[in-house]
Formats: sequence, structure tokens, C-alpha cells
Amino acid sequence: MVAADAPARTASAIGVRFRRAGRLYYYDPGDADLAVGDYVIVETPRGLTAARVVMPATEVDLDDLRGELKPIVRRATDDDLVSMTNYRTEEVEAERVFARAIMEKRLPMQAVKAEYTFDGATLTLHFSSREARLELGDLVAEMAARFRTRVELRQVGPRERAAMRTGMGRCGRELCCATFLSELDTVSLRMAKDQNLPLNPDKISGACGRLLCCLQYEHAGYVEDKLAAEEAQGGGGCATSGACDSCGVHELKDVLGQAVAPGHEPEPQPEAPEPERAEPRQRNRNSPRPARGREAGSDPAKKSEADSGQETRSSSPRPRRRARRRRRGRTQRRPQSN
Repeated sequence: MVAADAPARTASAIGVRFRRAGRLYYYDPGDADLAVGDYVIVETPRGLTAARVVMPATEVDLDDLRGELKPIVRRATDDDLVSMTNYRTEEVEAERVFARAIMEKRLPMQAVKAEYTFDGATLTLHFSSREARLELGDLVAEMAARFRTRVELRQVGPRERAAMRTGMGRCGRELCCATFLSELDTVSLRMAKDQNLPLNPDKISGACGRLLCCLQYEHAGYVEDKLAAEEAQGGGGCATSGACDSCGVHELKDVLGQAVAPGHEPEPQPEAPEPERAEPRQRNRNSPRPARGREAGSDPAKKSEADSGQETRSSSPRPRRRARRRRRGRTQRRPQSN
């Protein structure tokens, strides 16, 4: 039997979430008959936690799971639900105390949210900070003594912080990451360019300060419409028949793996000829220099006199030498002592 023809390993699993729009986790329901909306107690790295069933028992491929398929501990009882409701109300006070302690210690961080487990055994305090490493041992000990339970501090990023705090988007509805968007995919500035949106960060950024997650919702439709419209213009996939590199179709086709329009290579533009440099004219040492500044507009008679004087001075250099010798002799003489 070929390895490719081997049957896939499947198992029955249910999908649960720990938050409203949290990530989907798979667990083995065992013999329990669970429906969507029921609560179960499962084992997590933080201990026993209550989770809500969002997907009924379904056959899933075990190779597609990130880890092993763990079984649920048990179905949540009425006492578990009452305890979970009581601790949900205490999370508001815990978050307030956590924020006050941060302000008193003047730490470079901000409180985001406090979460109790269903039985109050563990309190997780989420915070955001620009610092990568913080010394928070004293803060953990203070919070543990204040709430008398196990305390864990967890740093979150700006997108996860917006999902926890929730809020209103520019569309007037609640944030997508806090309602239904469980997987935060990568959003690039290229998506905004393909949709002809203004590249102003204030207009294409969300509450978290990052690019809007909704840019990816209609991006594929914009790409298909843009390629179809430019092919209809007779450009073979480019409105300008490939005569430019600024329309963005070439980048789109590279991403989609399609063939680029023929002749899209830009034609080489002729280089402008360099201006010829004039060779410097060699001037005779005895020739008069051209007049500069105010001397250029002087009287031609004076100019002729100056030219004649230049010729006499250049032709008879002896008086100059004698004057130089006299000056040297005066400077080299030393004053005689009395």
C-alpha cells in the first residue's frame, strides 16, 4: 500500500472556547452527550478551567491538530456555574486593584484584564507594556497576598489587548476581534493599495493601532475585479499593455502566480547626452588678465594705459628686485644698543 493511500487517522472531538471570540480548542468528549452552549471542565496549563462548547462532536483529522487530543474532565455542574458567575463579578475589582498597584509602583505597563478560573484557584492578570522584560516578582507577591490565591501575570500585544477590552470600530459596530474573529491573520499595506484606500494611518488603523483586520475581507474580490477590468481594456492583464510599472497589476499577478502581460518590461529610455566640457584656454604669462568687477566697465582709455603699464612692468623687472632687496634689508636690521 502506498503511503499516500493510507487512511487518515480520525477521532470524534468537540470544539470549545474559553472566551467569547477566543481560539478554538479540540477535546475528546468521551461518552458525554454535549450540545452547543454547554459548559465543560477541561485541563489546561493554568489548571482546571471551564470552557463553552461551540462545536458539537465531529470527526476531525488527528494530523491537523497541533497537539494530542485530550479528554474533558467532566461536564460542568450547577455549582460550577454559580461559582464561575460569582468570580466573574470579582474580576472587575481585581483589575482595579491591579491598576492601582501599577500606578503606585510607577511601572511602565498598563492593566488590561483580570480572569479567574471557575473555582477561583488561579487569577491571571493580563497587562500590556512596551518593555520586553520587567521585574515583577514583588508585584506578583503583593497581588497573591491581597487576593489569597495563585496569581499569574501575562503580557499581551496591542491586538490581543483590543480583543480583551473590546470597543466600537469606525463602522459603528463592536470590534471584530472581540465578537467573532478568533484567528488574527496578517494584514499588509498592500491590501489597502489594491482597494484604492488612502494610505493615511489614521484612516486605515483600528483601535489597537495596527492595520484594520477588515482589509482582508474583500481583498480577493478587489484583486479579481481589477484584473478582469484591465483585461477587458485589451491590455492582456494590464491597462497600459505593460508600458508602466506603477499600476500594480504586475505585483498582483506575481502574488497570484499568473502570467504577466507580454511586453510589460519598460522600454529603455535613451540617455541624455552629457554636455561637452570646454577645454581650458592656456593663457600666456605676459598677457594681461581680463578685467573683473568694476574694472570691466571702466574707461577704454584707462584700460589702454593699464595695458601699457603692464607691458612696461613685465618687460623691466629690475626695479622690482631692487625694491624687494631694500625692504629685506630694513627688516633684517637689528636695533643697535646704546
